[in-house]
Amino acid sequence: MLDEVKRAIKGSNMLQHGEAVHVAVSGGVDSMVLLHVLRSLGYSCSVAHVDHGLRGIESTGDRDFIEEYCSKHNVPFRSVEVDVRSRAEEGIGSVQMAARELRYAWFEALHAEEPMPVALGHHQDDATETLFINLLRGTGLHGWASIPPISGFFVRPLLGVNRAAILAYATQHQIPFREDSSNTDPKYLRNRIRHELLPMLEDLRPGALRAIGRSVVALRELQSAADRSLIGELSGSVPEPNAPFCLLFDRIEELPSARVALDLILRPFGFHPSTIERIGSAITERSTGAVFRTGNWSLCIDRSGIIVEHAKGEYPRYIIDDEGVAETQTSPFQWRSEKGPVPIPVGMHEVVLDADKLEFPLELRPWCEADRIRPIGLAGSKLVSDILIDAKVPMTDKAGCYVLTSGDEVVWVVGHRLAEGFSAGPLTDRVLRIRTRE
Repeated sequence: MLDEVKRAIKGSNMLQHGEAVHVAVSGGVDSMVLLHVLRSLGYSCSVAHVDHGLRGIESTGDRDFIEEYCSKHNVPFRSVEVDVRSRAEEGIGSVQMAARELRYAWFEALHAEEPMPVALGHHQDDATETLFINLLRGTGLHGWASIPPISGFFVRPLLGVNRAAILAYATQHQIPFREDSSNTDPKYLRNRIRHELLPMLEDLRPGALRAIGRSVVALRELQSAADRSLIGELSGSVPEPNAPFCLLFDRIEELPSARVALDLILRPFGFHPSTIERIGSAITERSTGAVFRTGNWSLCIDRSGIIVEHAKGEYPRYIIDDEGVAETQTSPFQWRSEKGPVPIPVGMHEVVLDADKLEFPLELRPWCEADRIRPIGLAGSKLVSDILIDAKVPMTDKAGCYVLTSGDEVVWVVGHRLAEGFSAGPLTDRVLRIRTRE
């Protein structure tokens, strides 16, 4: 395995020989093997550990285990404690999302203090799992590439090595490690893919995971090639980061792959793949006046092209993940997963939904001109703008009206209408309750 990792590092120019590197170590087998491999290849390693504090004494045990290992082997050790639950309650999303944000924020601070690469323990199986997660949630060009070997100062030397090889290496070299009990919890999508979907694929066709691993590498290279090609085709048209811009329809439609080009241009602004697809349709249909919003940006379909500018009012959006749904304390909404059945609310300021009929992650966001909903009791769909007109919502209040989306569908025009087919019923097992704060 050492030769394989050595070739990967050289092939991607991840690290210079003997270079000093921070190694992110959780205590699990992947990161412990990564540390051993890099030290064996002659790199000057220091360990960086994040204590998320989510598993009580087990989390403390991880930190103590790594610190003792580093002391025994004369490896510099640094750790930090982060308050994941408080961050999740601020509306960042699930506990897992909050943990990732805080972890990477500390790595960035560490790099700013000591400008060295940060090595992460992602491996080939992680990349395969991530590809399936991206495909299930909806993805664009960069999602097809899964996990890159290098992103900024983060490097992933084990990305070409599978989990079986890592476990075999740990056994061969008697490398100690700790098991994270949350890695088997089926409430997390990644765990279900790891323990249910991938074994099933391997059972259907032995060798499937190796083949998928090769495909991930090919997709990564295709994504890189597409980026270079489209940037060349769009010379002068690709906007600077965080800068408003205009792009003519003719310029978009003359490209060999307008859909991929839109993804390349618009994803950095935070537009979801399903929204980008709707934008593509609006361009084809020349839906003049249609507006699409995401975070602090809005895109308007003008007479001759698209205009991307800072959103007026800058209403935030909120992501509801199926991985640890919880209440948020700082947004105008509260949400909670419950076991069904539960009483059906009266009025449209609270909805009780069948979680198994939803496509996670959900998004609570300001409505757009192109949004449509299939209201309960109405044959066909209706523009959200018409719903708001019927409800006599004042013009000054319309911009602040929210919709809940599941994939490409509007599930709820908050305060006004609920879509057909999503309500919880007497036989519902998993319920998602969402309400606006009074």
